Amino acid sequence: MQEHNFDVDYTVPSTKQRIKINKDFIEVNGNKIACTDVKALKYGVSLIGGAKKPEKKHYNIDIQSHNGESISIKFSSNKVEELLEEDHTYYYIMSGLWQYVKKHLVSEYIAALNEKKGFGVGNTQVTHQGFMMTYTSGFLFWKKTKTDLVPWNDVKYYLNKGILHINSISDKRKKETLSLHNDWNAVVLNTLLHYLWQDHRKEKLAKGQEI
Repeated sequence: MQEHNFDVDYTVPSTKQRIKINKDFIEVNGNKIACTDVKALKYGVSLIGGAKKPEKKHYNIDIQSHNGESISIKFSSNKVEELLEEDHTYYYIMSGLWQYVKKHLVSEYIAALNEKKGFGVGNTQVTHQGFMMTYTSGFLFWKKTKTDLVPWNDVKYYLNKGILHINSISDKRKKETLSLHNDWNAVVLNTLLHYLWQDHRKEKLAKGQEI
């Protein structure tokens, strides 16, 4: 069977951004980052205007390298219906990023968990045992900020309007929120959580087993 090609070579009509993505690099208007050098991603589609009657769609994709260099892909549509030409452009670009970049970042997180190493996303820390969550306890002058481990068997998560919610099942005070649009690698963590919730993988992590 012939291997599918996820390469992207496209110029966005509205912005004239020339985008190239392949197994070796991402390039936008001559700015290039090697795929193996990508440290973080964030992306999303935003509706601009009133909640009941939005006027535009904004498409944003940001890529950051290990040395802090970044590439941004941004374009808009003056229409808000589903499956516009710009939607197809966005999915085309994302298919290349998923294949050549995001899969690698997800794999790095899985490897870190298997090696019992932690990593940070936004303001939260993830370990092979679960999430380190900061919360407030007490009242008025006796309030204290604490950080506790919320083990995998006590974690639930859901996505709502581009916000990833990660909560403790047993203690409502312990919760984290991450924006897929604004927090680096929240999109990678979201995919990782989908993976962990399949085939009892998070239960295996809780027992100290590899996934």
